[in-house]
Amino acid sequence: MKKQNQVVFYTIKGSTIKKFLILDCLTGTGIFYALKIISSSIIVGFLGSLVCTEGIKRLPSIVHKR
Repeated sequence: MKKQNQVVFYTIKGSTIKKFLILDCLTGTGIFYALKIISSSIIVGFLGSLVCTEGIKRLPSIVHKR
């Protein structure tokens, strides 16, 4: 008896891809380099860009709860 293979397809909306590219890639990179230039530290740039991009993602949900 043959085992049936399953194929799973995931769909991703174009707006989700645009949101990721704009927010995470462009904004995160810009914040990283700005903080790196200001502080001359890669660690500060990395942590700052991480915190800022996550803060920007969560900001709409915080504003709507008020």
